Amino acid sequence: MLTIKNLNVFYNQIHAVKDLNLELNKGEIVTLMGSNGAGKSSSLNAISGLIKFSGSILFNGDEINKLSPDQIVKKGIVMVPEGRRIFPKLTVLENLLLGAYTRNVTNNIKAKELEEIFELFPRLEERKRQLGGTMSGGEQQMLAIGRALMGKPKVLMLDEPSMGLAPIVVKDIYETIKKIKGQGLTILLVEQNAKKALSVADRAYVIENGQIKYHDEARNLLEQDVIQKAYLGG
Repeated sequence: MLTIKNLNVFYNQIHAVKDLNLELNKGEIVTLMGSNGAGKSSSLNAISGLIKFSGSILFNGDEINKLSPDQIVKKGIVMVPEGRRIFPKLTVLENLLLGAYTRNVTNNIKAKELEEIFELFPRLEERKRQLGGTMSGGEQQMLAIGRALMGKPKVLMLDEPSMGLAPIVVKDIYETIKKIKGQGLTILLVEQNAKKALSVADRAYVIENGQIKYHDEARNLLEQDVIQKAYLGG
C-alpha cells in the first residue's frame, strides 16, 4: 500500500535519514521506533510532503514525491503530528470539522462521521463546545486523532502519540489505536515507547542514526535481547 525506497533527508549538512526502505501493507500497524533524533519524525514529514527529500514514495503504486501536503491528504494519507497541533482557539467541534476540509461531503455525512468519532472518544462529545487549548494533554491527543479520522484516511500516521501523557492516558490511547485497526485502517506509528508500540504493531522497524537497523514482526523483536536491552529496559 505504501512503499518507501531509498529515502534520504538532509538538514543543511546533517544527513538525518539515510537510504530508508519501508513497506506498509493494507490493514496492518507498522511501527517505526528509535531514540530521539533517529530520523523517525523526519520520515513521516517526508511522506506527508512537508520537507524536501530524495528517494521514492509510492502509494497504491503511484509515486507521490511531487505532491503538495494537501494533495497527499486528499490521496488518503493523514498524519497526527508530534505535539498534537490542534487549533487552541477553536472548539472541539470546530477542530473536528476542519479534519474534513479536503472532502466535499454533505453536512449529514459529517454529522454521521462526528457520531462515530464521539463513539470512539466520548469525552470529546462531552466537551464539543470547549476550546481545544483548555483541554488536558490526553484530551488534545484524542482530538488530534479524531480530527485526522474525519479526513477518512486510508493510512493514518501517528507521530509520538504517547509523548508527555500519563500512563493511564497512554493506555486509553493505545486501546483506541487497536479499535481503529480493528475497523480496517492501516497505521504507521512512530513511537519512543517501544513496549506500547510493539504491543499493538504487526511489524516494526528500528531506526538508528537515520538508518534501519532491525526489521521483523513485532512479537519477534519483543523477544530479541538486543531490543530488550536498548529499548525495553531489559
